[in-house]
Amino acid sequence: MPDQVTLVPDLEEALRHISVDRYAETVRRVADFFLAGANRFSEEQVHLFDRVLGRMIVAIETKALAELARRLAPVRNAPPDIIGRLARDPDIAVAAPVLARSTRLGDDDLIAVARISGQAHLLAISGRSTLGESVTDVLVEWGDRDIVRNVAMNHGARFSPSGLSALVERACHDAILAGKLAMRPDVPLHVLWQLPYTVKDEPRQRPLAAARPETQAGMQHILVGAPHNADAAADAEAQRCVRALHRAEKLDEAKLLDFASSGRVTETIVALALLCNISIEVARRLLSGDQPDAALILCQAAGYSWPTACAVFEACNGGRTSKLDHACADLDRLTTPTAESIVGFWRACGEGLGKAA
Repeated sequence: MPDQVTLVPDLEEALRHISVDRYAETVRRVADFFLAGANRFSEEQVHLFDRVLGRMIVAIETKALAELARRLAPVRNAPPDIIGRLARDPDIAVAAPVLARSTRLGDDDLIAVARISGQAHLLAISGRSTLGESVTDVLVEWGDRDIVRNVAMNHGARFSPSGLSALVERACHDAILAGKLAMRPDVPLHVLWQLPYTVKDEPRQRPLAAARPETQAGMQHILVGAPHNADAAADAEAQRCVRALHRAEKLDEAKLLDFASSGRVTETIVALALLCNISIEVARRLLSGDQPDAALILCQAAGYSWPTACAVFEACNGGRTSKLDHACADLDRLTTPTAESIVGFWRACGEGLGKAA
């Protein structure tokens, strides 16, 4: 019997003479042929299978397509165009196997499918063994309750800072999601501590009970030392509202000035942190001192006005203004590029600066 690889170039010619009503059977046979020698085929030969199968799958029924998807999904070098077409199929029975398993689909492919498909397709994506940050961003933004819960319990999923913030925001109204987040080893402790306070109409301790044993002690320490009253919940709610404005691109200098002028300290700190792209912890440390330099530098780097900088300093320091006049002269000498360089240094230092400041 001739070597299978040498037969590949003859496939396209032979299949020209097959009638449409035999396409389903032929697809199965071509798939058998491909799977038998997949580990030996070159990319050029794999693309030949792409062309051959691509002509036939448009004429076969859903059941046969679903079978093809199940067989090709785990194959490392499956025909890429066929995998893409199966992934975009509106029938979830066809799309699910490749969305959940095929390594031929990259992050951009998955995002494209997620943006045009229903929740069932997103649920299939959320169960993949690995998920990049750009994909989880879309799942968290577009997915329903079951999808965000599934991706939260997927330990092969990675989250961007904004994606994690969005997850925490949704966990404020979903105790089950909060519990799943508490079990993840990659969720920082300062994020976890918010959950017991912010889950609406659920026992305060439920996320703590679901947390990993190695984090329970740390969370319990925070809970014991934190005020068990409305202040903590109000702080978390303030952060949630400001983050929502930022995601909606409605957070700007005017909004920051409004927060500061009305004495809303948490909103002011969170807003300036997001606008300057530094962590909230670092911003809180920088703005809590009695020197106005940090507020002025942050506002200068963002291109904001002197009145805004003064309002931020006053809001974060109980209205004390005695040192602002001297700082005004310093601000006049501080160029925007220099301010940006200083903020860049703070951003790079990250958590370490927040602890040391």
